[in-house]
Parts: sequence; structure tokens; C-alpha cells
Amino acid sequence: MATILVVDDEPKITHLLDEELRDDGHEVVVANDGDEAVRLIAAKRIDVVITDLRLGRTDGLEVLRRAKKADPSVVVLLMTAYATVQTAVAAMKEGAADYLEKPLNFDKLRLVLERSLESRKLAAENRRLREKVRAGDVGADSMVRGRSRAMAAVMALVEKVAPTEATVLLTGESGTGKEVVARAIHELSARRDQSLVAVNCAALSETLLESELFGHEKGAFTDAVERKLGWFEVADRGTIFLDEIAEMKPPTQAKLLRVLEDRRFHRLGGSEIIEARARVIAATNRDLSREIHAHRFREDLFYRLNVFPIELPPLRERQEDLGELCDHFFERAGYRGPGMHAQAQEALAGYDWPGNLRELRNVIERAVILAGTGPITKAEIHVPERRSIPPPIAAPATAEIEAAAAATLSEQEERMVRDALARAGGNKSKAARLLGITRRALYGRLEKYGIDAEDH
Repeated sequence: MATILVVDDEPKITHLLDEELRDDGHEVVVANDGDEAVRLIAAKRIDVVITDLRLGRTDGLEVLRRAKKADPSVVVLLMTAYATVQTAVAAMKEGAADYLEKPLNFDKLRLVLERSLESRKLAAENRRLREKVRAGDVGADSMVRGRSRAMAAVMALVEKVAPTEATVLLTGESGTGKEVVARAIHELSARRDQSLVAVNCAALSETLLESELFGHEKGAFTDAVERKLGWFEVADRGTIFLDEIAEMKPPTQAKLLRVLEDRRFHRLGGSEIIEARARVIAATNRDLSREIHAHRFREDLFYRLNVFPIELPPLRERQEDLGELCDHFFERAGYRGPGMHAQAQEALAGYDWPGNLRELRNVIERAVILAGTGPITKAEIHVPERRSIPPPIAAPATAEIEAAAAATLSEQEERMVRDALARAGGNKSKAARLLGITRRALYGRLEKYGIDAEDH
């Protein structure tokens, strides 16, 4: 359903529209004059504006212009008791979706509203697809899943968590494709028709990052010459991806923690409380347990983010996928040549890829530029000589690796549960909140590890 702003200087009409639209399941906001409508448009995300044409100093056409300036995709329906061809044409030129005559026919209103919202949804989907193409067609449909067990395990987790509202923490070395996985989670979720906003926490100073995340009011600081919406507000019912979360400074970490706990925030320099409805996916290439131990990352924020952790494997641990990944990057680079020689393939397979997928993509793009339409030989593959992978005989068996990893994860989880209970004084509800899980999930872990809450 939609968030609808109803604007009319006759309270009977706004009250009637409010009741009818709420009965249809919409969220309704009411303004009794044009100035109030303009303030609401600037402060709140609006899907549809239904406004009277004659409102006094700020009329319906001005409300239409302001609404379109704030959000070009907003649906605006103008209503009046004085319909003329000239006013209808003027309204359409300004971007009105339709024109309604008073007294209103509510069946017609519902039909016009349904049609307009469907058109808006299709336009949003077209924009999303165009952005996807411009971004290199990344996401669930284009992820190279490969044949490796490591990536099969990652995709199984992605498909389980995507339909939920759980906060996700992506970890792994730099260049392993964390943003691609974040986009896949978004596209497989019920939020796929809304925005995914990616924020690189390492690219902004502390003050600027806070302003970018939460927005600011005019005059909040020296350069704040006008109100600015933050990324949480822009993402709204979509997803916000916080990349390099470990680079965030402690004061901003504290404010992010409050947003995750209360699901609300206010802009810098402002007092208006804004709901935080965006789903959060965070990512880091650092070991957060070490960052916590070094007092660089808040432990309570870690618990809030680590609701559903997914660790991405480095490329050296998914060598079976190398051929499929190369084909993917060849296609993205527009390669139309006969293919790659065996020696070139051997050079790629004999390297351990410290830069992971990002490094492989760069190597392939360079090779395509050098080869043109010809074959790709070893001469076009620019990698250091034989940074080879340890021979399989020296490595532990796969089953042993998986058992060790499972044991390590279980030990870490048990420590987290015991620590949360201790900090909560044995209070299970408080411990569950600290861990960012439900009481039922906490009981499952207590039973799993044989923990008695009364001992804490």
C-alpha cells in the first residue's frame, strides 16, 4: 500500500478521504493548506499526493511542482469543483497523473489510484533494471555461483536469509564480492522493488559520514545551506548496505547502534523523529573480534549486526570456479575472440589471487584489451610468477577443515551467549536483545550448549 498526502482546505473532505483511503489499507497524511503540504513533502517520503487546486496562497499546482521536485516519481492527483480544459492541460503539463472533479466519485478515485500506482511501480522497475545494467548487471541473476562447495554454502545461506528481515553481516577478504552478495540478498527479498543504497564507510570523514547516513537540517553546520535527506531516509523501505563498517568511528557507531535498537533517528540539527525502515546489510574485511578487543569496534553494535553472518571465501579456496568466473569477466569486457590458450589458463590457476575477484577482473580486462579479437595467450595474462597454492597433500582433508571451522564457530557462539547472559545478569529477555535474537532462539542456544541462565 501507499503513503498518501491529502491536501484540502475543507476539513470534511480531508476527513472523508482519510477514512476511505485508510479503509483501503493506505497510510494517510493530511494537510489543510498548501504551505503545510509543502512542509510535509520536504519532511516525509510520500508516494501519492491528492490535492485540491484552489488552496489560497500556495495552490494545488505549486504543491504539484514541489512534490515533483522532491520526488519525480511521486503520483499527483488534482481535484477541483471548477474543472476546465485549460486547468486540466496545465496540470498534465506539470506532471499530474490525473484530474478529478468534485464531488468525488470514490470508485473512480480508487481506479485512478490503482492505475497510477501500477504505472509508478513499473517505472521504478525500469529504472532499477537500467541501473543494474549500468552497474555491470550485478545481483542474484548474474552471480557466478560456480561449482565449489564453498560458494554453494554461501548461496544456500543467501537464499535462506533473503526473504527475511534479518540484519546480515558479510565478512571476508577484500575483493571477495561482498557488495555483489548484498545486492543478491536485496534482489531476492520482498524489498526488491525499492532502493538499495550502498555506503562506503571508509570513504567519508566521521562528520560527513554521520550527515550522509542520517541527513541534516539547514544550518546544522557551516556548509549546511539546505536540508539534506540521509541515506537511511532515502533507502526507506529498501536496503542500506554499509560497506567497510569497521572503519566507522566509535561516536558514529554509537548512533548507528541506537538506530538499530530503536528503529528511528533524527537529522543533524533537527528534532523530528524519523522511522528507520531500511533493512541493514553490513560488510567488513576485518576481524571484528580483534577490533572489539582493541576497543576500536563496539561489542554491542557487533551483536546487533551479527544476526546472520555470512563469510565469503577467498578465490584461492574456490579454484573450481575460476573458468566460469573468467567467462563471466570476458563477457563483461566484451571479448569476442576465439578464447584462451591452455598456458594462459595454467598461469591463472597457478596464482593464489590475494586481490580475489577484483584482481581477477582487472587481469581479464587487461588481457582483453591486449588481445583485441585474437586469442588470449600467456603473454596477455599479467600475474606475478607462481604465487602457488600449497600442494593438496600438505593440506588437511576437507572434512577436517569443515569440522574445525564448525567447532570454532560453535565455540564463538557459546562465548557470545554466555557473555550476553552475564552482562544481562541472567535476564533472558535482555540477553536476547543484546544478541539481536528472539527469546525462542536464545532458549534454543541455551539448550544446545547446556547453559543454565541461573548461573549467570
